[in-house]
Amino acid sequence: MRTTVQHTEAYELSVAIDATRHGHHLRLESLVPCARRPERQLRFEALLSRDELAALQAAIGQALRAVDSAAATAAP
Repeated sequence: MRTTVQHTEAYELSVAIDATRHGHHLRLESLVPCARRPERQLRFEALLSRDELAALQAAIGQALRAVDSAAATAAP
C-alpha cells in the first residue's frame, strides 16, 4: 500500500507499508518529478511489529488531536 503524503510540482513524499511474515515493512520515499532522471529515493525504512505500528499510529493521532485542539481554541 502506497499513499502520497505531500505533493507539489517539485517534490513528492510517500509512505508505503507492506505486510510480511516478519512484520510490517514501512518505507518513506521521496521523488523529484522534475529531475532529469526522476526516481524514488528511500528516506526511511523499518520493519515494525504490529504493536510498534500501532504505537506509531497513536503518536500521529495524538499530534493531530493537539493540532485540532489548538485550532479550536484559536477560533473566534
